[in-house]
Amino acid sequence: MLAGYTAEQTDEELQQKSNGRVRLDSAKHFQDGSIQGYTAALREPYYSKPDQIGELLNEQQAFNEEIADLHNRGFRIAIHGNGDRAIGSNIEALSQAVQKYPRDDHRHRIEHVQTASTADLQTMKQHGIAASFFINHVYYWGDRHRDIFLGPDRAERMNPLREAVDLDLLFTLHSDCPITPISPLFSVWAAVNRLTRNGHVLGESQKIDVVTALKSMTIYGAKLNFEENEKGTIEEGKQADFAMLAQDPLTCPPEEIKDIKVLATLINGEIVWGDVPASTAVK
Repeated sequence: MLAGYTAEQTDEELQQKSNGRVRLDSAKHFQDGSIQGYTAALREPYYSKPDQIGELLNEQQAFNEEIADLHNRGFRIAIHGNGDRAIGSNIEALSQAVQKYPRDDHRHRIEHVQTASTADLQTMKQHGIAASFFINHVYYWGDRHRDIFLGPDRAERMNPLREAVDLDLLFTLHSDCPITPISPLFSVWAAVNRLTRNGHVLGESQKIDVVTALKSMTIYGAKLNFEENEKGTIEEGKQADFAMLAQDPLTCPPEEIKDIKVLATLINGEIVWGDVPASTAVK
């Protein structure tokens, strides 16, 4: 961030210097590392290393003050938090900021949110803090989290999507590319099936339905980015940004969602990849 700039001034500077190709999204911050690196800050020790709980990257009072300053200058804030202790720290900083400097519809978010407790999610809902869940973790590291890093109980409720839905918490899903490949359909598949690399269901009670998973990658994502009036749904007056799929994810077997072929991608109604079937009219 340019020192002392407001969010509006930063956005203007970015757009000016990039000839309109770059704009401001968020002020990004980090408060811990990764669970598989033993650097995520947990409230309880790691399953296989009972003498380790990870560390917070920022001292709490200074962190609270920095987040409050960014919030007061109009920035939307996104904070990395994998471990539940880091998530709690992020919630404290964000909730204090919005209480100190009230601002409607800030849409701050916590990135990853892997081990959030029920109480964490409830507090996030109370203060309008959104979540961006790293759902692909269930597949790529779920077995190791269960057996090595978190143990069975904590691993079962990694990325607690069902609880987020029940709380009506605004959330999206992400791949954390380049940590895992970008594929919205894969993330939808992971949220619906919660299968690990070794084929185990990890957290049956945290599965969500296909419609909700698709909304998290479309409608909810647009809302989180303040673009719900422009994107997220296919309707008159919005940008025609969408993909055409070879199968309907609502009717195909749930375990096949990740393998659905993308036929074409359109941006502003223009085909930027693939081919639209001849039988399909695009206007």
